[in-house]
Amino acid sequence: MYPYAEGLWAARNQWYVAGWSDEVSREPMERWLLNEPVVFYRREDGAIVALHGRCPHRQFPLAKGRVVGDRLECGYHGFTFDQSGACTRIPTQEVIPSSCRIDAYPVVERWNWFWIWMGDPDKADESLIPDHDIVKLTDPDWLPVKAATHLLKARHQLMHENLCDLSHLTFLHPGIIGVDAVADTGFDVSGEGMWYRDARAMYNQAPTGFFSDILDYHEPIDRLMSMEFYLPCLHLAEEVFLAHDKKDGEPGRELGTYKVHHAVTPATDHETHYFVAYSRNFATDDDNVTEIINGAFAAVLQQDVDAVETLEEMLQKSGDCAFKDFLAKGDVTSVKVRRSMEALIRAEIPQ
Repeated sequence: MYPYAEGLWAARNQWYVAGWSDEVSREPMERWLLNEPVVFYRREDGAIVALHGRCPHRQFPLAKGRVVGDRLECGYHGFTFDQSGACTRIPTQEVIPSSCRIDAYPVVERWNWFWIWMGDPDKADESLIPDHDIVKLTDPDWLPVKAATHLLKARHQLMHENLCDLSHLTFLHPGIIGVDAVADTGFDVSGEGMWYRDARAMYNQAPTGFFSDILDYHEPIDRLMSMEFYLPCLHLAEEVFLAHDKKDGEPGRELGTYKVHHAVTPATDHETHYFVAYSRNFATDDDNVTEIINGAFAAVLQQDVDAVETLEEMLQKSGDCAFKDFLAKGDVTSVKVRRSMEALIRAEIPQ
């Protein structure tokens, strides 16, 4: 499926952000992930359970059932399942065949997200989840903020490639975070395999109204911008703001840094979950700054959503096979990511 080779879509033996922790309660909740319905609920001790979302009896949505103790009861005929997916009760009979079961998925909570592993459970290594302290979601000196949740009407690949190419900021987000210098400045690409980084530095820039408002600074600044991608779903944008007052070759004083955390998770072939947070190390007690950032980010994120949904609409109207993109120098990160994502998927295909 464009932009990947035919027959390739998403890897299963990976951790994906499935949602916000506060979404899951004792009431069952359904979410489509990797083309499958998954039902989530909390046990009495607070731990999250994730099960295949359809009862094997009549395929009734288990999210329409109820939690009894730590078990999930189907709301149609009362079939009941424990956290391992095993059926523990069939109201019309005493003998329960061992084949009457549903898949259970490993789940881990980190910060305010919960992550799911939908592949081979024996390969679900929690150490593969990016360190949330390193990305400043749990560092006490940073203020993390839950920013947005979207169900994109677009395949996940399109949002990944949107985020990997920072030059789009100039044209899609002018006047907020985008200026001519973003697209005009050279960039460095590093990383391989499961991690990539695109970085660029812009010096002696007049701050936009947004930046001068949140930094409370109106003189020229240096912007050190980067985007990291932790495959297969977490993008980390960072921008360091320095006063343009360097002396003897030393960088200017830091005015502040913010990071934007983009979690991109496949829902279906043409739908994607998009969970966004941000964190900052300046004005952490200033509610007005938080309000300004929230408003700006809401506008920027909606522009991204509109762009990728427009691309999806065009692809579906013309057919994937009818489209071949013209690749430019600015696409180097996207191309590297394409190859690595395809490699993850191919590694799961039986030889």
